[in-house]
Parts: sequence; structure tokens; C-alpha cells
Amino acid sequence: MNKKGIVIMMLCGSLLDCLFSCSRPVADKELALALQLAEGNRGELEAVLDHYKGDTLKYEAARFLIRNMPYHYAQKDYYLSPEGDEYRPDIAAFADKEAMQRHCDSLVRNGYRLMHENLYDVLSLDSAFLVRNIDLAFEAWQKPWAKEVPFDIFCRYILPYRAQTEEVSDLREKLMRRFLPLLDSADVRTPLEACTVLNDRLKEVMRYRDPGFTLYPTLEETYRAGFSACEGLCNLGTCIMRAVGIPVAVDVTLWPKMDLGHSWCAVWDNGRFHSFGPGEEQPGIHAEMLSLKRYRRPAKVYRRRFTPTHYGRQEVGNGKTWLDSPLLEDVTNEYLDKTTTIHVPVSDKNVFKAHPYTKVYLCIYNNNKWRPLAIGNCSEEGVATFEDVVGDNIFIVARNTADGWQYVSAPFLADRQGKLHPFVPDLKNRRTVTLKRRMPGIEHTLYYWDTDWSEFVPIPRQSATDTTQVYDQVPAAALLRFVNPQQQLNQVLCFLRNDSVMYY
Repeated sequence: MNKKGIVIMMLCGSLLDCLFSCSRPVADKELALALQLAEGNRGELEAVLDHYKGDTLKYEAARFLIRNMPYHYAQKDYYLSPEGDEYRPDIAAFADKEAMQRHCDSLVRNGYRLMHENLYDVLSLDSAFLVRNIDLAFEAWQKPWAKEVPFDIFCRYILPYRAQTEEVSDLREKLMRRFLPLLDSADVRTPLEACTVLNDRLKEVMRYRDPGFTLYPTLEETYRAGFSACEGLCNLGTCIMRAVGIPVAVDVTLWPKMDLGHSWCAVWDNGRFHSFGPGEEQPGIHAEMLSLKRYRRPAKVYRRRFTPTHYGRQEVGNGKTWLDSPLLEDVTNEYLDKTTTIHVPVSDKNVFKAHPYTKVYLCIYNNNKWRPLAIGNCSEEGVATFEDVVGDNIFIVARNTADGWQYVSAPFLADRQGKLHPFVPDLKNRRTVTLKRRMPGIEHTLYYWDTDWSEFVPIPRQSATDTTQVYDQVPAAALLRFVNPQQQLNQVLCFLRNDSVMYY
């Protein structure tokens, strides 16, 4: 069986349905499935189980890791030379991201190809690595700040050998020996106290800096260089925290008022999580920073899990998005901003009457396209429902079909209470608008969202100065984009309200 086939088997869960009856425990079914999927690596996994048969807790920990391994893989990125050699640039060797980008461009010009591989845990991890990881995790669990952590929390947030899809690493022991003395001398007694002390030290270990290339970061390069973008910092920060017995997870979002997204960490303490930026904002301060700065206020937040939200049959096919991963848990309500439920009437009710409770996506405009941020269902009455959403944001509802995204609502502003303000352009009612250029002397373009064509359509300008552009054909009630062609990111949306331009 090839790797693609293994993933399909894991996601569908069809083997579970065929081999086992519903009366048997789910954990036993998942463990048996993992061993089946391991194929030639099965002996390595069984060796781990055999190793711990005399130790009840470690045996259960080994079972936990193995039964969840089919859901995980390492994302290995590299350049392949014309001679067939793998090459990965050393991010520490370049002064800034522009220098790295020039280097990567030169690689492509010289015949190098950018390669992406998925290395599936169940096929590749050996018994020595897993035993070493389990033993080190249990050693850290005995520390004063960790010994009251329940076993299930230990398994989910201390024991795992990965945070997201980084390549697995043997750094755990090195990190443990380096940072445990700091916590021992600090006399900390809870995971939150330990996280706060250690995170203060991490400011000396790593910092945010865009490395300037698209290769997925490895733990080793982030640790060696001392910098990365947020994903690399989160992976290394999680690895360091778990190595010393602090239960930590990674939380992620896509920005509704900026381009791209963000990730950070959250530490478990006494039944709840506290967000923090690894090497940056401390627990408590971090959540306030997200809430107080309007442009940083997430509309949705998801937590990366080592265990799926539910076992068994998972969806496959062309309709999958990053939100369809069973390893994502919606934790928006754990943050400070009040959430609301959004009910959106859709444009083509007949589709949903024939297929009630069809999956639909709440999308935000991010990096020049509508991107999914939440999953909901549409009733046969033609109303799409999305729960636990932070309002004061612009959305659109879409279906993900074999032919691509189909938008089933007009764009709309959802206020903090969930009330909708749709943007349906009134082509018979045109306005005159003067817009200030974001970069003087550069010709900008104004667009409006055409709900019939489901695309942004340019509006001819009437006149311009060095700093402004005037338009006399702007449809009332339309969603607008004023685009600077020399700016790649953060081309914000806007609309008219009482003859004023409101930017979002």
C-alpha cells in the first residue's frame, strides 16, 4: 500500500467498521488499526508495547501514542539539486529574509526543485525513539509543578513528541537537561508558574524573525538559529515546555482584519488553558493583547490536538480544507471576546432543501481571497448557522464543491451581537467618493464585490491628484477594496456608511 492509501484508510475509518464490533473499546480498535497501518514498521511499535508490559502507566502511555500516530506526519521540505541531492538552506547564514529569498531564487534558476514530503509517523518512528520519549516525559512528570497534572492531560500535552507537523526531533533530552535547573531553582509549584518563569528565559533563546523562505521549519534549525516565524517558535516553544513537564498546546487563527494568520501557545493549569507567546507575551498579558488591539482580535481560535476530536469515519475528498482536520478543536470561547451565533440566509435555497444540513463555510477575505474560518450547516429552510463567532468582522458563506468555492451569500458585516449587515451593491444608486492613496503617486484600483458574478469588479476613477483618487460610480451598499499594486499584504476591505469610508 502506498502512503496516500494509508492516509485514506486512516481518515475513512472503514477498516474499523469491518474488523470490530461496536461493543469493543474504541481505544483497542484504534490501537489495532494503527498496528495494521504500520505495515513493515509494526514490529517497532509492538516492541514499545512489549517493553512496557510490566509498567501499567507507561504501557498505557505507549498505547496512547501508538493509537493516535496514524493521524500524524512530518512535513519534510527541501530543495532537490539537478544531481538528486537534498539541500536545505541554513537560515542563520543569511542577514535577512531578502537575502534568503535571493538565495532561493538563485537555486530555482540553477535547476533546483522545491520538494514537499509527508513522513507518516506510523510508518517511520522506531521503538528506540518512542521509548526514549516516553521515559523522558515520565521523568519530567515527577517535578513539583507537574506531578499534580492528571494522566489524561499528561498524555495529551506533555507526552507527545510533536506539536504540529514538524519533523520529529531528538532534542527533548537536551532541552530537558538545559532548562530543568532553571525551574528547580525557581521553586515553582504549578504549570502556570513554571511556564511564566521559563517563558521569560525563552526571550534569550528565540525571537520572531521571518526567515524568508517557505520551507516548513524544523526544531533543530529554529533552536540553532534562535529565530523563526510564529509557527517555528510555537513548535520549539512547545517542545521546550513539554520537555520539562509543562502541559502546552498550540492555538491558531486566520486574521479577519489582516492577511495571513498566527499561532501561539497555551499552557494547561488547574483545568483551564492560558495563552502566551513563546519567548514573547506572558500568560495573562497575551490574551489581553489579542482582545485590546482590534486588528488582532480573532474571529475564531482553534487548538492543535494530538488526539482527534472523534475517532472513526472521517471525511475525505476534494472538499477538505484545513478546518476539516480532526485534530482541530474550536476554543474561541476560552478567549476574552464574547462570541455569538450567526444565522445567514443563503441565496440558493433549493440546493439546501434537496440536501439539508449541508456543510458550509464562513469565510474571511485574507491575502486576496476568501478563506474558510469556520464550519457550519445549512438547514433545509436555507439558513446557515455558525456558532461561537466573534463579531465586528466581514464574512461570506460558501460551499466547497468539486468545482471550487461556490458563494451562497452576499458578503456581510456581522456586528458583536450577531446582527448581519449585507453588502448587496445598488447599481442604480451611485455615489461619488474620494479616497486617499496609501502610497502617494502610485495609481490604486477601487473594486466592488459583484454578488451576481461573485468577484471583485474594478470601478473606473473620475479624477486623481498625487494623494487622492475620485470615483463617481461607486454602487451604494457595496463591499469595496482599494488596492495598492505595490503592496502585497493587508489590502483592507472598506464600505460606505453615511458618506464616510469605513475601513475593515
